[in-house]
Amino acid sequence: MQFELKNVGLIDDATITLADLTIICGENNTGKTYVTYALYGFLRSWRQILPFEIEEVIQEALKATPTKLDLGHLFKGHINAYLSKIAKRYTGGLPRVFASNQNLFENASVKVSVPVELDFLDAQYQRAIKDATGNKTVASFRKAKGSPILEILVADVAVVETRYGLLDFIAEAIADIVFAPQLPDVFIASAERTGAAIFRKELDFARNRLMQELGRHDTKNLKNPFHLLEQMEAGYPWPVQDNVDFVRQLEDIDKQVSPLVELYPNLMGAFDSVIGGSYKVVKGKGLYYQPKGSGQPRLSMSESSSSVRALLDIGFYLRCRAKPGDLLIIDEPELNLHPVNQRALARLVAQLVNHGIRIFMTTHSDYIVKELNTLIMLHPSTSHHLAMRAKFKYAADEVMNPERVKLFMTCTKPQDRNGKGKRAKLNSLREATIHPDQGMEVDTFDTTIETMNKIQTEILFGGEL
Repeated sequence: MQFELKNVGLIDDATITLADLTIICGENNTGKTYVTYALYGFLRSWRQILPFEIEEVIQEALKATPTKLDLGHLFKGHINAYLSKIAKRYTGGLPRVFASNQNLFENASVKVSVPVELDFLDAQYQRAIKDATGNKTVASFRKAKGSPILEILVADVAVVETRYGLLDFIAEAIADIVFAPQLPDVFIASAERTGAAIFRKELDFARNRLMQELGRHDTKNLKNPFHLLEQMEAGYPWPVQDNVDFVRQLEDIDKQVSPLVELYPNLMGAFDSVIGGSYKVVKGKGLYYQPKGSGQPRLSMSESSSSVRALLDIGFYLRCRAKPGDLLIIDEPELNLHPVNQRALARLVAQLVNHGIRIFMTTHSDYIVKELNTLIMLHPSTSHHLAMRAKFKYAADEVMNPERVKLFMTCTKPQDRNGKGKRAKLNSLREATIHPDQGMEVDTFDTTIETMNKIQTEILFGGEL
């Protein structure tokens, strides 16, 4: 999947192609967050945008065949065209994604495409729509494996009369069958997650916005709930808002077991080794952190270390929600982690990728990049590499295939003005070279480390003895 961003915040012109593991590095204030939030916002909202782009096509097709749609005829070979339309409409909503001023995105452009359209004809689909009581089926949708036909069976004429209601359900079916294989479900751990963890009970954005709007309106205006909702625009970017909403419901989802953990239960043990314990929900008392080892007292979130709080949402996402095929976005995974824990987290990232979770992360951590380089270097299965894995205790599911990794660095590039006037510099992204035998070249770290080493060498050996 490829994203092209132009004039999105600090990013002037950048293209990024997602791999199973995608990493962005770069100095502060060079646009990493804008790329991350723009990607998250698109994957979070495409389902809501899609019905607007396919409504007319569905209506025309239903006129000819009211009980079936030929999805192959309507969409095969046209996925990128629809993604382009969705991205264009999404671009107009960027100020809401970033909770920012419209002027910041006045000339913004977001383009999304997939290099190869996945074949959706092999998918099998079945869904029944119930009435308000949940006892009566009013409509059902079915697509047989290998068939391009979506069958539409309506049992209640009222559903037919409510044409837009039926169109919504058809759009959902098309989203699941045609577009979902191209666009992963997404979860983000934003850089503000540590504060969300400790203040999660006090943070209720929906309630706070409602109370603010109630205080600002005349009594007569309160009779119109839609007018009130229009005024309740969030004051926080979507990733921050969604992080808070997620951590506020941890006690409610604690007993759920994610499809990922059902398949690979050992992954939670790997996660627990990163935080040195585990999260526990005690009935009637709330959420606690239980350090590893007998006799250790359990700690509330406010009593726990910042590293425990920084990984709270990731831990519960993996335990309760994650499924193979998801995209997990981690903004600065190294937050509050000692280098030992950063290495352990890098190994967990590799395990997640190898078990079907796609990961996108931004990082300033040379430790994480170096550990990932080690995992790339250990990928070959020669006798030497197998011996090195055994010697340094690396499991087979921790090593990384370099072909599944991409790293991008923020950079500046000259603007093409066709020879007219002075060439300005544009904030962009540059893909790093990845060597199977050495790992990723990350200039943004290497240059800084080399400068520091040079200074220390001069201090040690440059003066009189």
